[in-house]
Amino acid sequence: MLARLFRDLAPFQPTLIGTYPLGLAVDGSDLDIACACDDLDRFEHALRATLAGLGVAARFERSPIPAVVAAFELGDVSVEIFGQALPVTMQRGFRHMVIEGRLLVIGGAPLAARVRDLKRAGTRTEPAFAHVLGLAGDPYEVLLALEAWPPDRLRGLVAGALRTAAPPVIAAYTGDRAALLPLFRIADDSEQEIASYLHRGTVLAATDSGALVGHVQMIEPSGERRGPIDAPTAWELKSLAVADSHRQHGLGRRLVEAGLAHVRGHGASRVVLATAAADTGVLQFYQRLGFRLLRIERDAFTPAAGYPAELLVGGIPLRDRAWLDITW
Repeated sequence: MLARLFRDLAPFQPTLIGTYPLGLAVDGSDLDIACACDDLDRFEHALRATLAGLGVAARFERSPIPAVVAAFELGDVSVEIFGQALPVTMQRGFRHMVIEGRLLVIGGAPLAARVRDLKRAGTRTEPAFAHVLGLAGDPYEVLLALEAWPPDRLRGLVAGALRTAAPPVIAAYTGDRAALLPLFRIADDSEQEIASYLHRGTVLAATDSGALVGHVQMIEPSGERRGPIDAPTAWELKSLAVADSHRQHGLGRRLVEAGLAHVRGHGASRVVLATAAADTGVLQFYQRLGFRLLRIERDAFTPAAGYPAELLVGGIPLRDRAWLDITW
């Protein structure tokens, strides 16, 4: 279908841009196609006819640039076609891709990994590059400004960013778990609940220059049922937190992956976890990692369990607990 789409749009110079040609695509990445046209109305008419011929239902809009934008789904991939009255090589999306490609040639796999971690956490490509490189201001503008930089200056920028931004180290924690309490309190609002599980299972901690900046706690099967889930042989991801200073860098994902690798090494085939049903962002985070919704435990967060009354998460009362699991 893509081959036919490119063939039918050939008069408009369709060009694949963005994360896929850069090798930075992650789950949920769009397939971006830039087109050039002299007349936006003619382009939109031709594009509508092409997509109708392919049996594709698309959402069309006119951006202020001005440009025609069409978005649709091809299987599991989201596609966005962008048409503008400029040669593709002069369009901002193409120019961003070129400068990002130059940066990746310099920074190689370490730079790509850090950008990809941010993208997995929900950051768009240009802001991810700007963050990793320590560039202040509008990320779309500051990246374009790099077009004028000579190669030596670009190499210095990338080298400095990679030298100063080594990722935190994740390893089994063997110290006094009281030192982990600030992190556990990020994940749970009940001191009573934390005290009941703080010393259980294995904790993998993330440290940055000796400072504790994140953790994941994995509790081995006890042979007993835990609340509403019939999973006496499943490991449990009990607690996960990342310090504010280290969020949006992909560390939470790395911690979960480390926790899953740890239990797989101990023969596990299933992991369960519970989180607030009101926290939709956390639910999305775990589902992006492969966890699936299992069931809802109503009225789990009560004063009797040590939770403040009328606690809100994003304006939603904290009442119910959502259980998820992952198997392999």
